[in-house]
Amino acid sequence: MAFDISGSGERYDVRYAWRAAPILGSVALVVMYTEAMLVPSLPKIQEEFNVTPAEASWILTIYLIVGTISAALFGSLGDIFGKKRMLVLVLSIYSVAVTFTGYAPTFPLLLLARALQGLGMAMFPLAFSLIREEFPPEMVPTAQGIVSAMFGVGIIVALPLGAYISQTFGWRATYHTVTPLAVLMTVLIGTYIRESRYRTPRRIDYLGIGLFALAASSLLVAVSEAPNWGWASGQTLSLFALAAASGAAFAAQEMTAEEPFIPRDILNRNVAAATVAILMVAYAFQMSSQNLSYLFEMPPPYGYGMTILQTGLYITPMAVVQIIGAPIAGRLLWRVGAKRMSVAGVALAVAGFQLASAYAYSGVWRLIGYMSLGFLGLALLNVSLINLLTFSVPRNRLGAATGLNTVFRNFGSAIAPAVAGTVLTTFATTAYYSLGGFTAFFTVPSRIAYSMNFDIATAMFLLSLIPIALAREVFTGAPNPRGPAPIKPPKAPIVEASAPRHAEAATGGAAAGRPST
Repeated sequence: MAFDISGSGERYDVRYAWRAAPILGSVALVVMYTEAMLVPSLPKIQEEFNVTPAEASWILTIYLIVGTISAALFGSLGDIFGKKRMLVLVLSIYSVAVTFTGYAPTFPLLLLARALQGLGMAMFPLAFSLIREEFPPEMVPTAQGIVSAMFGVGIIVALPLGAYISQTFGWRATYHTVTPLAVLMTVLIGTYIRESRYRTPRRIDYLGIGLFALAASSLLVAVSEAPNWGWASGQTLSLFALAAASGAAFAAQEMTAEEPFIPRDILNRNVAAATVAILMVAYAFQMSSQNLSYLFEMPPPYGYGMTILQTGLYITPMAVVQIIGAPIAGRLLWRVGAKRMSVAGVALAVAGFQLASAYAYSGVWRLIGYMSLGFLGLALLNVSLINLLTFSVPRNRLGAATGLNTVFRNFGSAIAPAVAGTVLTTFATTAYYSLGGFTAFFTVPSRIAYSMNFDIATAMFLLSLIPIALAREVFTGAPNPRGPAPIKPPKAPIVEASAPRHAEAATGGAAAGRPST
């Protein structure tokens, strides 16, 4: 049954919406579970295939490149052909890819499987868009907060479990555990999730897609490989130049095309603010993860001398903070407002990261406490920014808008390891280990390197206040910020049947941006 309980004139099946939320949220859980489990396995993969660290880095780079392109591509295709249809397609390919990754016999085939896995990033914009469509506006922030919390759940489960499985059964076994989860998720979404209410049939901008793919891939390869090639090397500078030229050509194409790849009507101030700010937030998150991994695992007195498994366990409290904080933030968003919550998130993140910068060696639990404060700020920022975005575009453009947001998030995630790694390498010191008259010297990051990375992340948080300040508030107060109150069904309830939906879609109702219910 579907009722108009939000006062907007639109009908929503709330019981279906709450059933759909955990299913769609499992997208974030499975993808984060897969990627977080991969990190502890990278040294073993490098050893098995006898490749260099630079070659092994492509295991992450190729996934990021394909994921960035596919997020924008399938987000737009979801607006055209239906978000559920595209989500099931991407999930089916992803299920095959994770299965093949676990059995890849050679390194080139492993990279091919990882490239196909990159399509998994397209699940995020599609899932977020479907949630925005099916939930009454008052309940969307809470649902988005629940989905955001799934990112933390995936990390909590994957880091210690992935390290244990990799050490005990081999790195391939980590992927064998993912396959049944990916298949189950595909079946559940294909069976229980309804197709999009809103679609926008239009021609596909193949030239725009090609130019975007060239610009994005050139930029990501340049940033990812710069620490290995050198930031001023000919290869790096050539790729930056290619990215700039193809990016300019893409912008020109999008401004003149009749039906551009990135619809011009989504490029408002809120979309610009959310996408630029999420790049900075993603940078800070990725940098902190890398910085903490080195700080926890480097030998004393330069670090805390932990194993990979211990590192995963000690990072767990920070993920728990996100799991708790994100749904609460979503629940309060109508009352507080997206802009105010974003500012609160920046304040908490700056405080946590600066305390970590100043007192990184004051004890592991104090450091975890400081970083947990920072991660709470990250949770508030993630929830407020995604809702600022999704409430600022027509719902028949949600796929394109959330896809663009994912692209900028990926850019931030790609820049962070390159910059953080360069800082850790540049500001290094020489350590030594003596045993039985034998002394071994090795290079480790210095204390100032960790502080510098935290300070750069702090600067990114502060810079994010500029686009946030320029945004227009979308939450101006609701009758009930906790969501619509329960109501009694009307005597003659409106049944949301599938036949009228398809009939209206066929006659162009969905194309006009009306709910096809």
